[in-house]
Amino acid sequence: AETRWCSCDLHFSGCGDPRDLFVGFKRARVCCPIPRQALGRGLRRIGFEFIHRSRMSSLEEPLGLGDLPKLSINRLGRFCQSACRSTADDRSTGNYTPSNSGNNQTLFHSTSHSWHLQGQYTDSSCNGVDMEFRTLPQKVSWDLPRFVKVVEVGPRDGLQNEKNIVPTSVKIELIHKLVASGLSVVEATSFVSPRWVPQLADAKDVLEGIQHAPNVRFPVLTPNLRGFEAAVAAGAKEVAVFASASESFSKSNINCTIEESLARYRDVTSAAKKHGIRIRGYVSCVVGCPVEGAVHPSKVAYVAKELYDMGCVEISLGDTIGVGTPGRVVPMLEAVMAVVPADKLAVHFHDTYGQALANILVSLQMGIGVVDSSVSGLGGCPYAKGATGNVATEDVVYMLHGLGIETNVDLGKLMDAGDYICKHLDRPSGSKTATALCRLTA
Repeated sequence: AETRWCSCDLHFSGCGDPRDLFVGFKRARVCCPIPRQALGRGLRRIGFEFIHRSRMSSLEEPLGLGDLPKLSINRLGRFCQSACRSTADDRSTGNYTPSNSGNNQTLFHSTSHSWHLQGQYTDSSCNGVDMEFRTLPQKVSWDLPRFVKVVEVGPRDGLQNEKNIVPTSVKIELIHKLVASGLSVVEATSFVSPRWVPQLADAKDVLEGIQHAPNVRFPVLTPNLRGFEAAVAAGAKEVAVFASASESFSKSNINCTIEESLARYRDVTSAAKKHGIRIRGYVSCVVGCPVEGAVHPSKVAYVAKELYDMGCVEISLGDTIGVGTPGRVVPMLEAVMAVVPADKLAVHFHDTYGQALANILVSLQMGIGVVDSSVSGLGGCPYAKGATGNVATEDVVYMLHGLGIETNVDLGKLMDAGDYICKHLDRPSGSKTATALCRLTA
């Protein structure tokens, strides 16, 4: 059978970026010979939101509204012939060329780009399906990574503030559920003095109770050499150290100056290298301090460079009190990236002022590929007033999937983990995504 364009006049405009691809169609009912799975895969890879009315999307796909056809139809109603006319004929622009191979026709972008496959068309028939396509704005630079590693900090950073002690068994089960969702890095606990953080006094038992899965890392926070030795004795394979870009916060949080903390961590990193243990570094107060106010980017860059030079393989930049905005995050990242490679950096934003997702997005656009978050938005720093509000992992994953970025995380299973811990804590989820989707599926 001959491969042909469908009767609904589906067109592809010749734009410079595949993710700016504009798909126009004259009819809401599409009846072209396009396999549903191939079309869905192709469009998701180039940043499209694809709503398939005939099939309920899994929760790991953003906006899984297959059970709400009315909403989809209403949106499709806005796509009229005049509004959706393609901007140019592809054959005249030359930006896209068809490549025929047997019964398949594949469109490739002719310019150099990391996103190649645009869509695949075969001769297999396709029943009428109501679909919605939506592009990313063309005037925005969407230079985003293909994959983002999500670092889950809920079991440590999320629970350390809880006044009522969470049973060890609950912590272990939470970690197992988080791993089951596809998260490859889960910060399990902290080997700090129980006097300072009593919630994490069971660090040894938690670490011993984790079923170590292949390709999953469980870093633990170690504030000094004693904590490091205790972590190693408990079986830790990765540790994290915690410095601050604010002198005042360093003194109030870990009772020492910045330079004193860095000296401590040199001892820890030296010992870790001897044991072959991976080290992750944190820098707190990268935008603002609850005591000093605004923190200059040069201070953040200095601490990050020191941690990098002493052997930290990844450095997480934390907006401890959540005061950052994209306008303040950009100069901070520019300063740090001048001295530390971008692929060695992560971002850790609190959502105190509702800016976390915006800050994460601009960080991704600047080349960051690792994001810290906490399931259900649990936690914050116990020594930073008003610092509650870790960005919810569910919200981060939903946004990333909506941008066509892979995470290997199943949003439905992640929501199950959040529901589990929230029920134990007897509180609603701090994730807007989880709250909204639970309402839709109730």
